[in-house]
Amino acid sequence: MEVLPDSFLVLKLFAGWVPLRWSLTLKEKIYNLYTLIIEMILVTFCISCIVDLFVTKNIDEIVHAMSMAFTIMTVFAKLTLMTVKRNAILHIFQLLQSDTCIIKSDEEAHIQLGYDKRVKNVTKQYGGLVCAAVIAISGASVIENVPTRTLPISGWFPYQHSNSTGYWVAYFHQIIALSYGGMIGSSFDIIVFGIMIQNSSQLRILKHRLENFAEIITQHRQHQNITKSHFSIRSLERKILEKLINHHQVIIQYSHLSNDVFSPVIFLQYTLSSLILCMCVQSLTKLAFMGPEFVFLLVFLGCMLMEIYFYCWYGNEVMLESMDLSISIYKMNWYFLTNESKKDLLIMKTRTLKPIKYTSGTLIELSLDSFTNLVKFSYSVYNLLHQRSSSNLQSARDP
Repeated sequence: MEVLPDSFLVLKLFAGWVPLRWSLTLKEKIYNLYTLIIEMILVTFCISCIVDLFVTKNIDEIVHAMSMAFTIMTVFAKLTLMTVKRNAILHIFQLLQSDTCIIKSDEEAHIQLGYDKRVKNVTKQYGGLVCAAVIAISGASVIENVPTRTLPISGWFPYQHSNSTGYWVAYFHQIIALSYGGMIGSSFDIIVFGIMIQNSSQLRILKHRLENFAEIITQHRQHQNITKSHFSIRSLERKILEKLINHHQVIIQYSHLSNDVFSPVIFLQYTLSSLILCMCVQSLTKLAFMGPEFVFLLVFLGCMLMEIYFYCWYGNEVMLESMDLSISIYKMNWYFLTNESKKDLLIMKTRTLKPIKYTSGTLIELSLDSFTNLVKFSYSVYNLLHQRSSSNLQSARDP
């Protein structure tokens, strides 16, 4: 897997992606067993949190457990998707490696290099933040939970976990679930970010080819010593224009395929994130400033906000780049082309007026406006929860 190697390396380490060279070998079977064990840990973690909702009466513990359960549910969906849609994901990256999409000049190599650096930067920034969050959560748990023999997350277990053996089994069960959840979720997110960034890269390369269409024609004419007859020039223009149209079709196919594969999980992430954000903020207002649990939720909240922001940011960039294609067609020296080629370009320009959009499900497009609406919705829900909490507290004080 040459595309996004760092993200796939993390997934391989944390049971999310079988190395291609292990296909149809004993190593693949052992790795699948490893993946199944991690999936069982994630599922049992969610079940433990959900069942505990009907047992505990502490509202703060309920909110905390629900936030973690929703997060791990999303991670489980991501891990399942990487397994079930493996062939479709491989096909997505095969499109990037096709002859149509590979770079053809130094200028295109420079464009591609710039976007590759962006992928590495988001891998370092977002991946580093999540890794730091996992370390902070584990460290805070060791400081606060181990001395008092309490668990990081309130959960129900079908055995007595107050004694030494039962406690350590339950404790490491939750720590493993949270650690693997953070690393699997972040590497999955970075892969989706990388797919969007590579989409923007291909759109920028296509724009470069369109803007230099007339110059490309001139270079081919000089290289192939083509005469100035109308038929010869038209034949050359048609040949190169077909490549540009095919490139645009490959980009559209790439966009639709990647959106169809990842959109359901992004919708689940987007929906649950709105609930998680407001619950985390509600919990932060009741905790001691810079206490272990406060740090736990603060780092977790930062990761959640950055995750949704990157989804919306890179989805918005793809949309803007695709909208600029029609401008690139107009900016080229089209007036030097034959009338037939001008008509073909007009048809292509009409097609580019429909922008490429990544969506959360089929309802919400990933854009900066969507991120703003999510934050506003979360804040509205937080205000509602805060008002109800204040009303309940006032009622309890009144005789």
